[in-house]
Amino acid sequence: MPSIIEVQTALQKLTNKKITYTEMGKVWGTQRATVSARANNPKSSVTEKEIKLLEDAYNVSLSDLKNRLNNLSETLGLDKLDTNTVKIPYRPDVYLSAGYGLEIYSESAELATLDLRFFMTDRGNKINPANCEIVRISGNSMEPEYRHGDRVIIDRADTELIDGHIFAFRYEGQCYVKEINLLGNKIKCISLNKEYDPFYIKECEELTVLGRILPRIRL
Repeated sequence: MPSIIEVQTALQKLTNKKITYTEMGKVWGTQRATVSARANNPKSSVTEKEIKLLEDAYNVSLSDLKNRLNNLSETLGLDKLDTNTVKIPYRPDVYLSAGYGLEIYSESAELATLDLRFFMTDRGNKINPANCEIVRISGNSMEPEYRHGDRVIIDRADTELIDGHIFAFRYEGQCYVKEINLLGNKIKCISLNKEYDPFYIKECEELTVLGRILPRIRL
């Protein structure tokens, strides 16, 4: 059976509307948090009864769901690769600021088909695609490595800050993507574009690490 994200993606394609977990939960008689938790569980799938409820609520047919999902890579402008591929969430309305901070949040997700060879660290270690998702870069402060509008992969399981690596994080309500330099009780957040000055975060300040950006990958 299909996953929550696969069903959500198909519904959005069929209705040309943004379908949130809150709306899906209302159709199923459950809470948004429950739907979100299931979406983040790779072993969870949507039942035939739940699919029927969505079909009735949105007046659509999901019978050709698999065929619709197979066309997503073309919709996203990604090349079809070999059979050794995996689907991961792509959130087109979520941006990480490469400049001075940006706060955009959306539950909406599509699925992107990527070659498994993308999911390797710079040292050749494997990364679990179930922990990854794709978001966009906003701004030019991380040029030339990442440009405005680039799609990048975040490893949400890799949240331990390491010198010289690029991380996505939330600080003072804003989302950023920066190279990290650990300086005792301070974190230096560095822009690759030298026109931008670094800024510093103290250990005592609230910081949420969203994950590490997979190196050398722009989609």
